[in-house]
Amino acid sequence: MKKIIFGKCYAFACAADLEDLLAESLSLYPDAGEQPPAVNIRIGHAMSARRPGSINPRVHAAFERGMLTSFPTVDVYWERAGNGALEVEVALKLRHGLRRAVHRLLSMEYSREAEAFEQVLHEFVLVPSVYFFDDMVPIHAAAVTIGDNACLLAGTGGAGKSSAMLALRNHQNASFVSDDIVVMSASARVHGNMAWPKIYGYNCAGNEIKNELLAGRGWIDRAHFNIKNRLNSASVRRKMSPDRLYRRVESASAPLSRLYYVVREDVPGIHVSALDRDSAVDMTIAVVSAEYSIFHDHLYWEKYNALATARTAMLTMESVVANWRRVLSASLAAVGCFKISIPLEVDHAVYQDRVTDIVLSGMATQP
Repeated sequence: MKKIIFGKCYAFACAADLEDLLAESLSLYPDAGEQPPAVNIRIGHAMSARRPGSINPRVHAAFERGMLTSFPTVDVYWERAGNGALEVEVALKLRHGLRRAVHRLLSMEYSREAEAFEQVLHEFVLVPSVYFFDDMVPIHAAAVTIGDNACLLAGTGGAGKSSAMLALRNHQNASFVSDDIVVMSASARVHGNMAWPKIYGYNCAGNEIKNELLAGRGWIDRAHFNIKNRLNSASVRRKMSPDRLYRRVESASAPLSRLYYVVREDVPGIHVSALDRDSAVDMTIAVVSAEYSIFHDHLYWEKYNALATARTAMLTMESVVANWRRVLSASLAAVGCFKISIPLEVDHAVYQDRVTDIVLSGMATQP
């Protein structure tokens, strides 16, 4: 299976029992045809035997030409092939049986197998693969296209990015691009990330999303959601395929027109102000550095292992950040950058309506 993801050709191979899960996770990405792959990904249940040069700490192993990054749910090995392609091997560690049942009841998602699989694939494999290419940068933002142009709503977790974008889903000219992490090229083209959006209980207030979200789910799943939602609407969420949320999805790419940073601060009301490019670049790097720290730790450990054993690191956080700064500075030069200041306490419906108006009016002024 070959797909165009983030503007590059990704080739996939997997164990037979994972084929349906992989197909469902990648169904919204366009097929790649006969293009040579920039990334080759093999997915299974066990990692191939390799002898590392060093292991410091135990969750990170350094090799002559690659590195192994270990997470609670998956191990991922990265290596650059002689032809320049990125070679990736993935060994899943998904829970089964009683352990999985208990984990589901205690979690905020009560995730299905397909949802758990696609989350691991996107968060620990596809998005981190972007770090190995010097012509793109990940941005912690929800994104839609309005007409032919893309708009990003960026900020820290919980700022309200997804809530605002969900309010746009019924707009006749809106298409889904990304819910959480979007990938942008140096030419300011935004690439679709088809990871399933995470929808919280508070996103379901006063609209029809809850019924859509729980449709077809079992009674335990629905009870789990309803009980947790009553206790704390921020403590429960479910995933939903982008094509069920939006009339259209944009899985290819679109030119970026506007970047809005949603910032909660001590202000009397919601208002918009211009954001200079340098501040937008610095804020973007700061947010994604914090949001993806679990992977960034491995890049620091990779550098440590290289220094300790007189080897060359496969990738370092310093080189990644320098590349991000270059790509962002070039791509945001012709993009409208703004800050949306949000009061510390604001009614959710009022927030959605106001930010929707800001986005639509802003996009309407574009040529």
